[in-house]
Parts: sequence; C-alpha cells; structure tokens
Amino acid sequence: MLIYKIKSNYKRLYISILLIIIPLFLSSCFKMRMRDKAIYEEFSNTAYKPKIVRYTIEEREIYYVEVGADTLPMVLFIHGAPGSWIAFKEFMKDSTLLRKARMISVDRPGHGYSGLGKAEISIKKQAALLKPILDLNKNPKAPILVGHSYGGPIIAQMAMDYPELVGPLVMAAPAIDPKNEKVFWVSYPADWFLFRWALPRSIRVTNDEKLSHVEELNKMLPYWQQLHNPTTLIHGEKDGLVPIENSYFGEKMMLNAPLEVIYDPKLNHLIPWKRPDLIKNAILKYLWE
Repeated sequence: MLIYKIKSNYKRLYISILLIIIPLFLSSCFKMRMRDKAIYEEFSNTAYKPKIVRYTIEEREIYYVEVGADTLPMVLFIHGAPGSWIAFKEFMKDSTLLRKARMISVDRPGHGYSGLGKAEISIKKQAALLKPILDLNKNPKAPILVGHSYGGPIIAQMAMDYPELVGPLVMAAPAIDPKNEKVFWVSYPADWFLFRWALPRSIRVTNDEKLSHVEELNKMLPYWQQLHNPTTLIHGEKDGLVPIENSYFGEKMMLNAPLEVIYDPKLNHLIPWKRPDLIKNAILKYLWE
C-alpha cells in the first residue's frame, strides 16, 4: 500500500512537472508573430509588397497581412489553434497565386497580434469580428475562404451568416464534427489556475477554444444544409489531432453544397506545410471558374 502511494505521488509530481515544462518548451516553438520590418523583408523578393492592417471592432483589434492587387479576387486564409497569419505565409509569396488573387491572412481573435491571450470562444462571434475583411472585396467574385483545423468551422460560420459575401470554401482538416472533437486529458488540468499561469498566452487561448469547441459546434448543427458554397474538403487519414471523420461529417451535412473531397492516406494534420499543393490547386480551381 505504501509503495502504491509513493508511486502515485511520483506520478502526480511527474505530470505536474510536464505541465510546466511542456508549455515553456512550446512557447519557444510557437513563434507566431513577426514584426513589421521582418514581414517586409520576408516579401522583399515578391512582386507585391505586403500591406499590414489593424482595425478595431467591438473594442477588439484585428490584425492581418495582405498582398496582391485589391481589384483581383480575394482569398482569405484563417488559421487553426494555436496559430497566426504566418501559417499561410508561403501561399502569399506564391507567384502563380499572386498573379490571380488578392490574398489576406488574418490573426484570429486571441492569437498573434489580434489580442493575444484574450480568447473568443464563440465561433459565431469570431466570424462577426472577421466580417469587415469580407466587406473590403472589390471584385465581382465573392471571396474564397480557406480554413485549416479550427479555421474550418470559422469559414463555415462566415458562409452561414454572410452568404452573399462568401464564395467557395477550402477546408483543410476542419474540426467541424462535435462527436469527433478530440479533447486530450491534459486540457483539463491545464485549465486549472495552478498550471494556467505557466502556459504561454497562445496555448491558454487554444485550450479555452478547445474546451468550448463541442458546445460551439453543436450550435452550428441546424445550419449546415443552408450552405450552397462550392467546397473542397482536404484531410489526411493519419491525422491524429482532428480525425478524418470530421470531413466525413462535412460530406454528410453539406448536402446542398457542391463538394470535392481529397483524402490522403499518408497525410497527417499539417496540410498547409506538408501538402500545400492540395490547397493551392483548390484555390486555383475556384479562381478559374
């Protein structure tokens, strides 16, 4: 009995240490913000120079980076969690896309320079906070929205709420199925005050979003069949973070949307980095239509 208690105490101590050390490690890995000078240097060899924009809505500042002629069709990129506009940086430097599109990549509320650390757990509210970007479109074609992971339900919500402003959707590993929302056990102790203080702000926001995600996805259930947007679902069968069943859910629910599905048996969750060509080709297809 004494041995069991000692082992149990060591286990608790081990877990506690991990909960402190891992976030500190993550904070050094997730460098998701770039200063203006570094952004201009990053795009110094591209045909179009970046435009850095900040706007305020409902007392929140939203930050995004834009490239390309503003008369071209708009492509709006929305990242997952944790993340920032930088997740789609390489797309915005792509010469083929630059010739055909105005590209905008945004820091979602609570991430990057959009109020880092101040979570917005409502998917509907996030969509509303990002709507002003849609209003900037100067092209007759409605904007193409690209969402990775948590960005998937955001672009779906934007299409539900602003159908006249949203065009085709490209959903890469979208976290959209409430029955297949994968919550890891560490999310619960990470929400305790004892450990929360040690977490980087980006991870705290991610955890807040994670713990509320099922409830938020359930709110969307009645509205999926309202979507008529041409949509491409891209998912890896080896995705251990957002199971491929999420995209199966999309197939089942988006009955009135023209769908194309791309399922890769070797691909994991990191589609924008591992297989950017799949996203790029989907964008180009919609730009040509």
